[in-house]
Amino acid sequence: MVNVLLHIGTFKTGTTSLQQWFNDHAEEIESETNIRWFRGLHPDGRELAAICMDEDKETPAMSMGFFPMRNSPKWETWKEEVRANIQGELQKSNSTMFVSCEALCLLRTDSELSRLKELFPPENCQIILVLREPKEFLKSWRKHLQHDFIRRSNNRKSFAYVKSDTWLVNYSELMHVYRKHYFGGVEIINYEVAVSAEGSIIPAITKIFNPQDAPLPDCSKYHLNKSSRPPRRPIKGLAHPQHYFRFYFWQIQQRIKTPIRLALRR
Repeated sequence: MVNVLLHIGTFKTGTTSLQQWFNDHAEEIESETNIRWFRGLHPDGRELAAICMDEDKETPAMSMGFFPMRNSPKWETWKEEVRANIQGELQKSNSTMFVSCEALCLLRTDSELSRLKELFPPENCQIILVLREPKEFLKSWRKHLQHDFIRRSNNRKSFAYVKSDTWLVNYSELMHVYRKHYFGGVEIINYEVAVSAEGSIIPAITKIFNPQDAPLPDCSKYHLNKSSRPPRRPIKGLAHPQHYFRFYFWQIQQRIKTPIRLALRR
């Protein structure tokens, strides 16, 4: 059996709910399934995609300033911290480790996958990929960018390029590059089918590492990071000044708009 299950997204397919549920119940899940949770430098493992990305691309977290400036001395030191943390997690025990980082779905080139393989060698790794109907994904992703105060981009390599021909929904390319580098070991889950059957993506993913159907913690209340959510509140210790500015500027806008909306209803 593989010793790493690598869940690579895609975006807007219930990843945040899965991560929170697994993180909240890590000990119980490991006890029942012998699958342990990867403890990254960030709860969602966002640093993994950042250190694999080609230099002409960036992840959402990179654009929002969560990491040191790329190619700076701090960046190089930070990359070593990321790698050291991964090695430490891999060596903790012989239990299979579950790793989840949805931004890994942005990796599409041989050079990016080569960097990922240095972190998680293919002979010991199985990929889990969740795909959503393109039009529904783009509708949800556009709202997500708006809530995080990220402007849409005309750069065709940007994660914020959301026109109908965006590379983000080129699923054939995504599956091809991962199957090429991970020897075909890619498990595909259809988001719409899974949610229609179970009301959540979590059961479809757990079936991969829990084929014996051992009892697992309830996941029915984990519905996080919906497109209809309010803008993301800055996280103390992680957020940068621009995050606070964006959020509180939005709050001021809402305070101005609310009296106007009420007046129009009268």
